[in-house]
Formats: sequence, C-alpha cells, structure tokens
Amino acid sequence: MKRTSFRPIFLFMLLGLVCAAVGCITGASTMVLPNGPVTGGPDWKPLYQGVEFAQIKSNDPLQAVYAVRIDLQQPGISFLATPSNGDTPGETDGMKTSTFLKKYNCTLAVNASPFDPVRNEEGLPTDIIGLHISHGEPVSASQNEYGALLIGPGNQARVSAPPFDTAGVTEAVGGFNMLLEKGQNVGQEDTRHPRTAAGVSKEGRYLYLAVMDGRQPLYSVGATTKEMADWMAWLGSDSALNLDGGGSTALVVRRHNGEFKVLNTPIHLGQPGTERVNGNHFGVFAPELKRLPKIVR
Repeated sequence: MKRTSFRPIFLFMLLGLVCAAVGCITGASTMVLPNGPVTGGPDWKPLYQGVEFAQIKSNDPLQAVYAVRIDLQQPGISFLATPSNGDTPGETDGMKTSTFLKKYNCTLAVNASPFDPVRNEEGLPTDIIGLHISHGEPVSASQNEYGALLIGPGNQARVSAPPFDTAGVTEAVGGFNMLLEKGQNVGQEDTRHPRTAAGVSKEGRYLYLAVMDGRQPLYSVGATTKEMADWMAWLGSDSALNLDGGGSTALVVRRHNGEFKVLNTPIHLGQPGTERVNGNHFGVFAPELKRLPKIVR
C-alpha cells in the first residue's frame, strides 16, 4: 500500500492560516503589494449619503491608507475650497484641517495645495502654490506643471495637468504632479512620505480622496508617488493627483454632535497625532444617513 504524504496538506493549511491572518491585519479584501497588481477591491462602508469610507493597511511595506469615495450623482453633495482672505496679505489664512471643517460645517475635509510659509499658529496669511478657486473666485493662479482638482457645474470633477480650462469651475485646488493619467501610472520611485491624493473614476461618477500616513516606522512608512498611484488605481481612480503631503496630510470627518474626528494620524513636526496649520483645504458636504456609522457617532 502506497504511503500518503501529509506534507502538501499541511503546507496548504499553513498557507491558509497565514492568508487569514494577513486578511485580519489589512482590514481589506486583499493584500496590497508595493509594486504588483492586486485583485479584489476596498471594503467600502457607508459614511454619509453618497460617501463611503475604507481603511486599508499593507504589511510590506507598512502602509496605512484612509480613503473616501464620493458619488458625484448623489443629490445634496457639494464642495468647498478654502475662501480667499480678501484684501489682507497672502491669499488665505492658515488653519488646521479640523478647524476648516468646523468653521464651514463641512461633512469631511482634506488638506489640499502646497503653500508657504509653514507656521504653527492659525489665522496668519499664507500664499497658495498653484491653482486655487473658491466659489468661482480665482484665489491663486496655476504654477509650473502642477496639476489640480477642478469641480464644475453639476459636480463634474476632473484632475489634470495644466493648461486648465477654468470656465464654469466653482471649486479648484492645486497639487503637485499627476499620479495617474488615463489609467497609466506616471508616479516616480521617489522618497516615501505621507501623501494626500485626489482621483476621479474613468466614467467620472466617483471622486476619490485618500491619505497615506507616513514617517511612523512601526505603523506606516508612507509611499512613493508611484506607490500612491498604485493605491489610487486600486481604489478606482483613472486619473489622480498628488496633493500636498508630509506633515500636512489629514482627513477629518464631522461627527453627529458637530465635533470632528481625525481619521488618520497626522505627523506635523515629527509628532504623531499633531495636525499642521495648512494653507488651504478641500471640503465635502453630504446628507447624513438615517443611522450614522460608528466612526462618526
């Protein structure tokens, strides 16, 4: 009688246990690899009407992503880029992302464009680097090859590199270079940093906002722009833009009591959990669900 080998069965069971463990760690439907294609997709959870949230982690490298998917066809969805500070110096007054959300009663908000100078005090004038439009009013002109997220009539959203057609644009925030162009990764193998990114689906129905934490070796190391482009494609973007990152990266949501919750772990001045005073922000307004999810209760 031929002896049966249990080694293949054992290895198969061990592999299954490892995969299950990885699934628990990542909190996603698949493990995201740093350089390769992935299968499956994010486990989107309703956050507000027309807004879904996903938190995904990978283990090699350690990366933590917090993302929202916004249905641009959902009634009641609207947007706001930081308004101009008027005739005072600079173009806007600096504030933390949570302060911006509370001041304008947004549903959620992310940091947006690069700016100068970086200060620790709120309310001081800042200069925005790149395109910025608020309520149809030009606040800052485009600069160099820096791209932008633009919102037009009927919540038509696009991200693109210059030159920009701003006719009818109501809100726009600039960033750095493009991450995805027509589904193609145009990022670079540069240094890993915290990242904030905006993307639009191929058919234009969904807007994606995502933040990647970084500079925290035991939790999340950040991403190169090439890696961030892979993440944005995996989330569902066909075109995507690298917004300001580093210590500026923040994603904040409004809780039911009017307070706020910072979903990621910002790292201003190298201190985890510390928000930076940013030059401008991009805010989203959305109707509440009948029953709010735990994350915003």
